[in-house]
Amino acid sequence: MMLQRFQKHTRLLKVFLGLLLLFKLTSIAHAAEHVKIPVPKNIIYAGQLLNAELLRSRTVPSSYVKRVSVFKHDEQLIGKVARKTLLPNRPIFTNTVVEPDAVEVNRKTMMHYAQGGLRITAEVNPLNSAKAGQPVRARNIRTGIIVYGTANQDGTIEVSGFQ
Repeated sequence: MMLQRFQKHTRLLKVFLGLLLLFKLTSIAHAAEHVKIPVPKNIIYAGQLLNAELLRSRTVPSSYVKRVSVFKHDEQLIGKVARKTLLPNRPIFTNTVVEPDAVEVNRKTMMHYAQGGLRITAEVNPLNSAKAGQPVRARNIRTGIIVYGTANQDGTIEVSGFQ
């Protein structure tokens, strides 16, 4: 009878130790399933340029990152512009930031036109904002003529024709 009791306690002890080991392994695996993502330190307003001082890291489950389209590294955000207000300690979704405009509306810039040996450079006033490679309409400040062109990364406009 004593032997049966001892065997029963031994079995319970084995089950307990097995469950303890399983719990420990699960918690280790659970810890490995977390990743760090960048989040705002403070409120970032729409139109504000993002830099490293505005961001900090936050740990989230890796399953969250797999389900939702958020930025995973600071480098992906630096130099971009917030499209809407970003709240502190909240993940930054990929559709809430954009590349900054190369040409901004009503901010004077230079336009360049070249065809063969003819080269024309003039100061223009853009009528719409655009990112590099996008079409831009601009008014020549001296003549008032509206020109159409393509925004360059350096903020100038490469003109393709006149109207």
